[in-house]
Amino acid sequence: MPRFARLAALGAWGVVGALVVAFVVFILWLTRPNGTGIDRTEAWVAWISVGCVVAALEWIHIVFARVLRGIATGRRHSIESAWWPPKSDLAGVTVGAAPRPL
Repeated sequence: MPRFARLAALGAWGVVGALVVAFVVFILWLTRPNGTGIDRTEAWVAWISVGCVVAALEWIHIVFARVLRGIATGRRHSIESAWWPPKSDLAGVTVGAAPRPL
């Protein structure tokens, strides 16, 4: 897997770029308000709803690219390290960490 991880990471970044281009084409060409069918309100609804889906797909592909890049460079490669900063509870103890001595 590490042999192809860098290529797979570049592919994930390529998907992010393709999604951006597809969304821009969607906005500029397919859902323009025109006199025959779609008005401004419907266009905004379409842009926001499709934009949320595209943003979620881009986010998960960025996470995949970061994890795969970590595999390619030999760093620790867990989804949680690339997903978000560590979660902590109200006491300030990182969730999943060993308990602190008293």
